[in-house]
Amino acid sequence: VRELQDKRRGGKETGLYMGRRLDVHALHRNDGRVFYKNSLPNEMPELAVALLLDESGSMRGDRTAYARAAAIILYDFCSSLHIPVMAYGHSTDDGVCMYSYAEFETIDCMDRYRMMDISARHSNRDGAALRYVAERLSKRPEDAKLLILVSDGQPADTGYSGTAAEEDLRGIKEEYRRKGVHLIAAAIGDDKEAIGRIYGESFLNISDLTQLPVTLTAMVKRYVRA
Repeated sequence: VRELQDKRRGGKETGLYMGRRLDVHALHRNDGRVFYKNSLPNEMPELAVALLLDESGSMRGDRTAYARAAAIILYDFCSSLHIPVMAYGHSTDDGVCMYSYAEFETIDCMDRYRMMDISARHSNRDGAALRYVAERLSKRPEDAKLLILVSDGQPADTGYSGTAAEEDLRGIKEEYRRKGVHLIAAAIGDDKEAIGRIYGESFLNISDLTQLPVTLTAMVKRYVRA
């Protein structure tokens, strides 16, 4: 994080072995690192990030624990770089339920505490949830828009499952790709084949749950450095 912050801010880089400028404050050193240079701020691409978490019943146990940890770590990482970030969970209860954990413009600085409520709940009707978050993200002014979906299986709700549901998700992904939304679907359960079939090149296989937080922040870094 500090490296990316320094690139964004620019400033004076000291302790160099070679350079055009001699640092008079480092002449006492005997290791030869007595030069410095001024670094200009790095114009990183403007980025907005949205995180959508599957909160279906099959997420119970370690899957929910690591999804919760990943959400908090990703939120802190984006906040430290002043990257707008939104985090939502979704499940069903007589319809699609959306759980807002963090909005792009927070109003009470309580987002981290809300994320502690990320839980396994009922079924998952992914299409409506994905469309809602993707639409919110697509309206952001930033050049790059990254939507990260964390799920442990294919959609499964009354009247929404199988090939019809998969086709719906593929259509939503393509629709918002044309609107500039880059989707990453992180699969953390046993149904990775189905998630890969749905999201194609956007599929990210997370076989080791402990790597989920690291992998998601690495994805954001890739877009920041693009």
